[in-house]
Order: sequence, then C-alpha cells, then structure tokens
Amino acid sequence: MDRVKFVPGFLHQILSFRQGILLLALLLAGGCRSDRRAAIAELDRRGIEANGRAVLEAVAEDRRNELDLLLRAGAYTGQRDPLGRTPLQLAIDARRTGMAERLVLAGADVTATDRRGISPLGIALFQGETALVDLLLDRGAAADCAMPDGDRSLPWAIRNGRLSFVRRLMEKGADPHQKDGRGSPLLHVAMECGRADLATELIRLGADCGATNADGESTLVVALRRGWTEQMPALIHAGADPNRPDRDGLTPFARALREGDFGLAGRLRELGARPDAAGLQHELEKAYRAGDRRMAARLLGLGGDPTLGADLVRQSAADGAHGFLHLFLGYRRPPKDLLIHACRRADENLTSLLLAHGASPNPTNAPFLDNAFGTMLRHGGDRRAHHLLRHGAAPGLRPAHGQSALVQAVIDNQSTTVRWLLENGADPNQELNHPVQASFLEQFDSGSMRWVLRNNRRITPLMIAAHCGSLESAEALIDHGARTNVWTRGTSMWPINFASQRGDVPMMRLLLGKDPHEEERLLILNLGEQRLRVFDRSGLEIFETRVSSGRSGYRTRTGEFAITNKYRAWTSTIYHASMPYFQRLSCSDFGFHQGYVPNHPASHGCIRVPAGNASKLFALTELGDRVRIVE
Repeated sequence: MDRVKFVPGFLHQILSFRQGILLLALLLAGGCRSDRRAAIAELDRRGIEANGRAVLEAVAEDRRNELDLLLRAGAYTGQRDPLGRTPLQLAIDARRTGMAERLVLAGADVTATDRRGISPLGIALFQGETALVDLLLDRGAAADCAMPDGDRSLPWAIRNGRLSFVRRLMEKGADPHQKDGRGSPLLHVAMECGRADLATELIRLGADCGATNADGESTLVVALRRGWTEQMPALIHAGADPNRPDRDGLTPFARALREGDFGLAGRLRELGARPDAAGLQHELEKAYRAGDRRMAARLLGLGGDPTLGADLVRQSAADGAHGFLHLFLGYRRPPKDLLIHACRRADENLTSLLLAHGASPNPTNAPFLDNAFGTMLRHGGDRRAHHLLRHGAAPGLRPAHGQSALVQAVIDNQSTTVRWLLENGADPNQELNHPVQASFLEQFDSGSMRWVLRNNRRITPLMIAAHCGSLESAEALIDHGARTNVWTRGTSMWPINFASQRGDVPMMRLLLGKDPHEEERLLILNLGEQRLRVFDRSGLEIFETRVSSGRSGYRTRTGEFAITNKYRAWTSTIYHASMPYFQRLSCSDFGFHQGYVPNHPASHGCIRVPAGNASKLFALTELGDRVRIVE
C-alpha cells in the first residue's frame, strides 16, 4: 500500500474510476508477491524449506512465527503425519486454536480426515471450540461428521447438551431425522438424556414423534420414563403411539397400573390408550380382596372391556358383598341367571338390588326351566314371592304394565293427548299403581328412577312429567289441577325434586308457579372473578356484588340452576352454622347466603354474599330465577 503514495498527483486526476481500480489491484498483487518473496527469503535465511513437512513440524512444535512465514510463503498445508493428521487436525488436537484459525484462513482443507475418519470439525466439536466450529462450518466443513468417541456429530451434540452446536449443525445441513449409533432417532437421544429444551427444539425442527428407538419404544414411553407427563398430549397428537410397549413389554397404561399411578392411567385412557384388561382385572381383584370400593370404582372407570369384573359380580353376590355388587352392576348388566340364584337362596336384599340394576324378573328361559317367580315360591315362601311380584315378576303370561293411559302419554310427551285425556275426565293426581311392572320400568333409562318407582308410593303423573322433561305435558297437568305440593311416600320426593335431579330449570320454574319461557331475571356467577351479577329481562345489569365460593376440595358446582327455596333466617343442617338470607339452588345442598367474603374462594360450596348485599339480593330475586355458574 505504501507504493500508492508515490503515484504522481496529476495521475489521479486523469485516470477514470475503472482504471484506478485496476491500478490498485495490480499494486496489491505486486504487494502480495513481494510479501511472499520476503517470507521465502526469511525462511532461507533460517535454513527452512517452504514445504508441507515444515508446516507440520511448525504446528507440532508450536512455532507460530515460523508457521506464519510458511503460510505467507505458500507452503503446502495438506501434509500428513504418521497418524494421517493434517497440520490443521494436529493444531486442533493440540488445542492450538490460533494456529488452527490461521491454517483455515490460509486455505487448509477443512474436510480432510485422519485414518480414523475424524475431520477437523469433529475434533473442534469434541473440544468445545465454539469459535473454531463456526469458522470451520463457514469454510465448508461437512456438518455431519464422525466424532473421536465413535458417535456422529449431531447425536453427540444432543447427548452432551450442546444446544448451540445442535442449532449450528442443523443450520449447515445436518439431518434432524438421522439416528445415533444404536439406531435411535435424535429426539429419543435428547429425551433419554433428559434434555427437554433440545427435545422441544427437535420437535420444532420437524423430528418424527412417531418414530421408535433401538428398543422399539415410542417417544411417549421415553417421556414417561423421564417423568414428562405434561408432554403426553403433544407427543400423542404429533404421532406417538399411546399403546406401544416399553422394553419390558408393558404399554404405558399397563405400566401406570403396575406402578399404582391411576391418575396417569386415566389421562392415558383419555388420550386414546387401550385399557390393559388383564392388568385391570388383576388390580380390581386386589381391590375387592382388600375391601377398597373406592379403588374398585376408579379401576372400573378406566376400563372399556365389557367383561371387566364379570367374575366378581358373581363372587360379590355369593359373598353377600352388596356394596361391591351395586358398584359392579353400575358398569354391566346382571347375568341372566343371577336372579334365579338369588331367588333360590331366598335372598330378598340381593333380589331387590339386582332388580334395581335392571335384572329382568322374567328372563327368557327354555320351557323346561323355572322362572324367577316359580323359584322364589319354592325356596322363599309366600311372602318373598309377593315381594318379587312387587318388583314386576308375573306368574304365567306377562301382563301389561298396569298404569293409566295418561301416564303413558306423559312418558311419551304426547302433550296433545295428555290435554285430551284431562279434558275428558282423567285424574291429574291419580297415583301410579304399585307395585309397578317390569314392562313399565323398562321405559326409564335411569336406574335411580327405576329404584324410586319400585320403592316409593304416591307417585303422580306430574312427577313422571318432571322426570321425563315433558314440559308441555306438565303445563297441561297443572292447568287441570295437578298438585305441586305432594310428595312420595318412601323417600319424600316432591315433583320439583325430579326436575332438579335433571337440572331442568324451565320445569322447576313451572313447578314454582313461574312462566318457564319468560324470565324476569338472570343471575350469573363467575367463579374466576368471584363476582355475581344480576341482569333484567332486557339484559341490563341491575345488581353486582363480590362473593366467595367453595374453596379447594369444596369447589362450587358449575352449570344452570334455579332458586327453589328462600329463607330469611336459616341454620345449616350440615355445619350447624347461621346462614342468613339463604337461597337454595335446585333443591341441592348449596346456595347464596350472607357470610364472610375474603378475596378468594373460602366456603364449603355455598356462595357467600357480603352483609348488606345479601339482603339486597334476597329482596331482588324470586323463586324460579335462573342462576348460571361459570368458571
């Protein structure tokens, strides 16, 4: 560059821009040649030949000034030592980073490998030389290379938790779908190493969540082994097989059962895992032997096999374990011949339980086999035979259900027919004939309703309408004098109790004397905000207050309810505490009342309203008002 200073001044004025650039290039080339000659001259003065062996020796003996002279002199950089290492590899091996960078910048071959097939990049990665790795990659080193420990570059970076190397290698073309030396995909490698950050990055870069590792295990199995349960939905939705077994041959569901993690088993079931029938049966038998009905209920809820617990139905019946039998029959129908056995044993309680769960009192048998009624007559005597008759058994031919046409029309919600029958003299308060027949009970899907019908007297058509949700039929019955203030003899259920069991707000409003379709007010309770708002029929907010709902373990139920009772002064029958301005919701065990209102849920399930606002709310609302409780 010093030569430019000697170009005459007038020359800059007459040369064009292009000519000036050409002159500058010639001057620089001349400078480079001069620099090379100077380096060669200095090497000659030192008695050193400018060849590849000299470069190799300069690197090996850490003679940096000599290496610089050799590179300036254009010496060969590809000479190899007895191990097949080039000067660049030798410099990186010896952790002489400055020399290595000088060799790369001088044009040394960044792709050359030694006798083991290890490239300069593999050595730099292994030593953690970040800057040198970047330089090698930028100068064309292959991102997928062998490592000194026998691994490949990308699996090695993942296994050693080098996220920056992983990203750089992928930027330079490393394949995220490759496998490690054992045949496991990179996503599995990251998961087995416990690197959630790397696993997330690989998934983002397109790693296959449905691939299996060298042991044939899914990513879900590996995630569960690491305790990463929160990643289950994402992995399954991205292709992980929820039913793929682990190295011990256990599916995730079966593994969760074996380890007693029934919560995990339930979540896996929700995500599509098939239940392990053998494992469930084994655990169910253990729960039965231990007398743990709560555990048995959880296990039955996990199952999808209709045969689950089949043997235990008979076992619990034989053992007289009616609590377990009631539980088991909630998940499967009673065996056809079990009622016959109950009758033969003259077990009245077992007979009633089986009938309540849908056991037919008249199972279809071959003509030469006795029926339940005949069996009870022979083994149980006259009183028990009549007990079976009250539950629908029929000697001989099966009779009609024996109820009125009005009741049948109500069940079928044929409101026009209901009105016609009422207008023609049908009694809206006529009680159902008791005992009810099996053919009548079969029209009801609810087992609890069948139990009520069997075990209660003074059941009216209006109660049937309330249970069936037959609003138009109920309106017709009330229009013709059906009483809303009558209750059953047995469990003391009012018509409104049948509606409240279904959460039928319009029906409850009707039974409380309100128009089921035209509502004057709507109360909306937001549990998240802990605020209650009241709106008029036009949607205008007319009242607002803060509240305190049920705390953890007593969380206030969500859904739609109706105010079914109002008591200015009330004492809780459960907690024996004063609850002024109590307003019961849907005949249940909770509602609004005055109480202490902190800035968080604190009650046992009721909705506390501050003093002052509780009385205002009490004065503002009426029976039948709809209450909507949302999260």
